[in-house]
Amino acid sequence: MFYKFLNKSLNILNCAMKCIDAIEGTIKYIISEFHQIYIEEGLDDTEYIRNIKAIIDGIDMFIQNNKEIISEAKMLKKVLYSFSKELWLANLEKSYTENVTSHDEDKGYYDYYFDYIYNHGVYPR
Repeated sequence: MFYKFLNKSLNILNCAMKCIDAIEGTIKYIISEFHQIYIEEGLDDTEYIRNIKAIIDGIDMFIQNNKEIISEAKMLKKVLYSFSKELWLANLEKSYTENVTSHDEDKGYYDYYFDYIYNHGVYPR
């Protein structure tokens, strides 16, 4: 009896893990595609970051309304946030490399810049 319960529990856990992986992979693909559009179209940083936030908040809302899919919604949100921020920062890094500019002191600023726009929707001018 216990074996059947354990087996069923493991199958449910396996399905949940596949769901988490599927959701994370799908959203990372969407973020990557949107990032490519940002680069190709020369979108404004504010527009890009606000749209990334909308994507992440959208999946978070979906997960909050469907808690049976995933229990660690905050962890997924952090993973997606970090993924999108690293993509954006990597693009800046590439830009600096192409322009042969020193950027070590600017990295902290750009971390702050991304975080500020993500949390407030706009950067003060």
